[in-house]
Amino acid sequence: MLTEAQKKLLHVGKDKKFNSVFKKLCINEDLKFEDKSYILSTGILFLKHFQKDNRHTTYADLAYFIILKYSLTYKDFYPLYDFSLNFGFYPISNSLIKENLIEIENIQNAISNSNIIKFKNKNNYIETLEQNLISNSFLNDSINEKGYLAPTSFGKSSLILDYIEIEKSNEKIVIIVPTKSLLIQTYQMIKESKIKRKIIIHEEMYNDEKNFIAIFTQERALRLLRNKQIHYDILIIDEAHNILKNDNRSILLSRLISKNKNRNPNCKIIYLSPLINNINNLKIENSQNLSSHIIHFNIKEPEIFEFTLNNEKRLYNRFINSFFKIDTSENILDYIISNSNHKNFIYNYRPIKIEETAKRISSKLKDIENSQNINSVIRILEKEVHPDFYAINYVKKGLIYLHGNIPEIIKEYLEHKYRTLDEFKFIVANSVILEGINMPIDSLFILNTYNLHGKELINLIGRVNRLNEVFTQKGSNLEKLLPHVHFVNNKEYNGEKSDMSNKIQILRSRIFEDKIDNPTLDSFDINDLKGKEEELKKKKTKIEKIIENENFISKTHTNQIDSLKQYLIESNISDIYNNIDKAANEIQQILNRIEKSEDWNNNSVLEKINLLFLSNIENINDFEIKRLNSIEARNYYQNYILVSQKKSLPENVEDLVSYFNSRIESNTALFYIGSAYGEITKETNNYNKSKRPNKVYINLSDNKSKTELVNLAIVKLKMEDNFISFKLNKFIVMLMDFKLITTNEYNEYIYGTTDEKRIALTKYGMSINLITRIIKDAQLENIYFDEYNNLKGNDKFKHFLTTIDDFYKFEINRHLN
Repeated sequence: MLTEAQKKLLHVGKDKKFNSVFKKLCINEDLKFEDKSYILSTGILFLKHFQKDNRHTTYADLAYFIILKYSLTYKDFYPLYDFSLNFGFYPISNSLIKENLIEIENIQNAISNSNIIKFKNKNNYIETLEQNLISNSFLNDSINEKGYLAPTSFGKSSLILDYIEIEKSNEKIVIIVPTKSLLIQTYQMIKESKIKRKIIIHEEMYNDEKNFIAIFTQERALRLLRNKQIHYDILIIDEAHNILKNDNRSILLSRLISKNKNRNPNCKIIYLSPLINNINNLKIENSQNLSSHIIHFNIKEPEIFEFTLNNEKRLYNRFINSFFKIDTSENILDYIISNSNHKNFIYNYRPIKIEETAKRISSKLKDIENSQNINSVIRILEKEVHPDFYAINYVKKGLIYLHGNIPEIIKEYLEHKYRTLDEFKFIVANSVILEGINMPIDSLFILNTYNLHGKELINLIGRVNRLNEVFTQKGSNLEKLLPHVHFVNNKEYNGEKSDMSNKIQILRSRIFEDKIDNPTLDSFDINDLKGKEEELKKKKTKIEKIIENENFISKTHTNQIDSLKQYLIESNISDIYNNIDKAANEIQQILNRIEKSEDWNNNSVLEKINLLFLSNIENINDFEIKRLNSIEARNYYQNYILVSQKKSLPENVEDLVSYFNSRIESNTALFYIGSAYGEITKETNNYNKSKRPNKVYINLSDNKSKTELVNLAIVKLKMEDNFISFKLNKFIVMLMDFKLITTNEYNEYIYGTTDEKRIALTKYGMSINLITRIIKDAQLENIYFDEYNNLKGNDKFKHFLTTIDDFYKFEINRHLN
């Protein structure tokens, strides 16, 4: 819905004089002196309209755009200085003075400029007036539940540290992050600060401490609450908008908040997000009292371009909702390369399409020759992954690609290299880059808009030219305040009739209504669901079941079956069953038989999983788990967990390629790979014709080269790690909780070792392979945990770090303090 100001601007945009001059300004055509005076006057006029009624923020945004665009185009920075000084955009005022782009002409400006220093924060970063006021308001707000809602890169990390310092009397602080990558990034931020507390990143690192800072995903935070009778004093929810979604992890997030509030009604909860419109939409119960601290004005104003199917380049202006034709290009590859900047993010959706895009773009790029940095990365990838890894050929040309099916440590290493090496100009990725990871991006190219709605687009665009890249210690680059965002229409990735103009016009507004899909939130309304009658019925049934389950686990149960059902729901094992009540009864019957069985302990752990959860239960809906009905699958994972996970990635790649070849030779070439890379369907008892099977298989013998098999092996290994971490391990944890396996069995399957020091390092985030490598180099005795649980190295270890290669050092330094 358009605001009153946006409606009025549509009429303004139709004024011939304004439209003509404004268009010239937008597309960088020369303006005459009188046109410059005219357009600056309109900017002042819009600003005055905002000052009369500050609800009309669009007027202020347009005034700022006009003045910023004019000053950057004509290198006349006095209008920008006056605006930034009066509007409180002090980072700009400070930069203009420091860069000698203007001269102070009167004593009033001199006094104003000297006062700017008061807005420098602890990180020596000059804040905007609004940022400073809102941050202080937030920190001084004594209410238990509050939100800091600000555009991307507006000081969230600094605010977390300041808040923890203020709340140092609270003993148990937990920062909830959505991904493992963000967990490591947040952990590094906390350990590098001067905060002296024990840091925990795994629930099993907790040893009855009264005082700690934990960086957890919601899963880990819930497991600690389930296993220990504790509560958290403060929950800091990063990327809090995720709670609005209707997916399993959103339910877990609201469950965590609810469970902790039940144990500690006085707990403090902090919500951090660039995308929440109304803080009250985060309420789990109506009685909650939440306050919000909102930064309304973004110091960046993106310039939005569209490349059409008929090869036209158009500039979109959101204020008057108009497209201006600028240029043409031969094709999308030429368009991307000719419009590229120093650091470029090419967005695509599916992993396989990301790899295709990387291949196509790299074909147009020249090799970077005589670069020691590039050659070093190539040697590392050949050694640590495989010489046939697709990424190697692209690295040679200054391009990398990332998606969730690249081995985690390799993904993080490539992210690090993209951040730190100038040679890397292009990154092709999907949403792995969205969740808070700080990456230098000058230009964004969007090749697919699937699942990108208003807020997702704002979040993605917000990653371009983060403010710490605009205003740096070395100097500023004010051009980056107009980040370039390109919507690139194409038939390959966005459909035959690709037309992104509707998506682009969504960006007329920066404010979008919250879409409340999480049925456990107080503001959720089941009557808002849409769909055809049969589809709607299924949605309502599913939602009613979610609510029923959440109500069930919020109560104390003494009945044996109910207690088991509660455990199954809380551990998410219930997700694999169509009927949890029936499954709980069947599992309890099996547990009763196990108590009387003398043969139980003769079974392997995977056989125990099959016997307890799968083989005697009919209503299983998870095909991945149900595969363990097969002895071949159990043997495969038994070997993978106990043998393969202790090997290096290159060894496992070679082993899996050999396994692929053995399947081809034995004429069993149909292989389960999952939907991300699946090419064909396979009718089985689990996937019959009536269930419209997905393409989750590949035919290994279908003209696949050795290089293709190698890269399939690389992504399959990451898929297996995900399957074990997110699905299989919760069954092993239940076996341990119910004393159905020994401690040694548990440690061997979960941590790959029974050695206590190695287990401690694994809980700390180190991989088994890295620990094995450290032991092989006789360095285990040279690392230790200090009183705050930071991993330290003695002088011998510090010397050792100077002798090893770049990747090995990177792996260790992620954990070392």
